[in-house]
Amino acid sequence: MKRLIPFLLLGATTSAQATDTLHQIYIQPSFTNLKIDGSHGSGLMNQVGYNYNFTPILSTDLSYYMTTSIKDIATNSDEASATGATAAIKMSFPMSYYGSFYGKTGLNRTVLSYEDVYNGHISKQESTSIKPFVSVGTTMQLLPFVTFNIEYQYIPLASDDYMSAIGAGVNVMF
Repeated sequence: MKRLIPFLLLGATTSAQATDTLHQIYIQPSFTNLKIDGSHGSGLMNQVGYNYNFTPILSTDLSYYMTTSIKDIATNSDEASATGATAAIKMSFPMSYYGSFYGKTGLNRTVLSYEDVYNGHISKQESTSIKPFVSVGTTMQLLPFVTFNIEYQYIPLASDDYMSAIGAGVNVMF
């Protein structure tokens, strides 16, 4: 038990340090799985975002993301891409001076573009959805104002479609 107390105190110092940095920007490349009409396709997604810390534990998170063109999802000639924005509440749980776990939940607005070529005809569909999303992750401190994060996101889309992503990013606090 005596060995556990210093680790708990280190978590408290993380909370104290976070109050000095109210703003945070990040860039997060991710590996994405996109499910459309029962078929899956994989590609890359880039996400940029901004956090404002109200307290050491509670912050807001605003982000913009865009996927690359993901090919051969349902047929050999189709492709899809998604762009969107999120607005979320983020709760951080310090685990030590060097890092913390977090969870985010909020609203997501996504525009999904789907294109299929069948017998030489191009069929284009575009759907917009506004749905709740969730993500969980962990951050690790690299420098006093730079952290590294790993995050999993689940983003529901129109009908039963969804997008899930695992990414790693860099956060700069100021």
